[in-house]
Amino acid sequence: MKLIYFSFLVTLIFLSSCQNTYQKNTHQPNLVFAVSDFSTGKNRIAFGIIDPVEGSLAPKNVNVQTYFLDGNPNELIDEKIPDSYLWPNNKTIFVTELNFHSPGKWGIGINISEKVQTSAFIEVKPKSSTPNVGEKAIHSITKSTTKLQELPNISSDPNPYLPFYKMTLTEALHSKKPTVLFFTSPGYCKTATCGPQMQVMKKLHKNIPNINFLHVEVYDHPNKIQGNLNNALISQPILDWNLPSEPWTFLIDSNQIISSKFEGFISEDELLIHLKSLN
Repeated sequence: MKLIYFSFLVTLIFLSSCQNTYQKNTHQPNLVFAVSDFSTGKNRIAFGIIDPVEGSLAPKNVNVQTYFLDGNPNELIDEKIPDSYLWPNNKTIFVTELNFHSPGKWGIGINISEKVQTSAFIEVKPKSSTPNVGEKAIHSITKSTTKLQELPNISSDPNPYLPFYKMTLTEALHSKKPTVLFFTSPGYCKTATCGPQMQVMKKLHKNIPNINFLHVEVYDHPNKIQGNLNNALISQPILDWNLPSEPWTFLIDSNQIISSKFEGFISEDELLIHLKSLN
């Protein structure tokens, strides 16, 4: 199938913001999401706080609040203190898990201090676009090789790492070992995070030998693109998993069940936390 449209996630998506609660600060920060697939139930929420002058901020005391705008918009639904992680280009990203009980419009409020707040709204879907945590992994047909000279046909990584391609997804799922499955396009990444994500995965693979690490390229036959995405075809596994953006990472346990999923870049520190509970 010829690539006609594929909705790639910008590194940090600027969603429409609600009117801010603190208007006198000329350096009013913006809430910027690094995820786009919001659905009912538990969601990993990743966001940055961007000052229009100073850029990415890393305040120490951040509080996240949620409001169901299609219900009682003044009722506080949830409140969390997020963890912070360093992203590529020295950006700070904040991550927490929020539960959305109903589909519709939700307000996300961020308290940075008593005088500085920011907010945005999101649309929560009844069901995630991608396979959910707790579901069985999809047995997509993926490419594999043991020959270095065949890697350009499988991966757009300028420095491809052969162990990521030594088995197919079905072989990995049947291996009775946990699997880290990550979808990226290092050579044609729209978010500028695929390359850094690959470096994280290469480092972790060398240090965690008892887990399968499997890379799936966004595009089929990346060596035929020749720098022009008009020549690109979306790979079938991307379509199978219905991924709306890149990169995506799925942790799959030894029983072929998805235990965690991550939209966008995930830092080594955050990923290690989830890998410790993967069996």
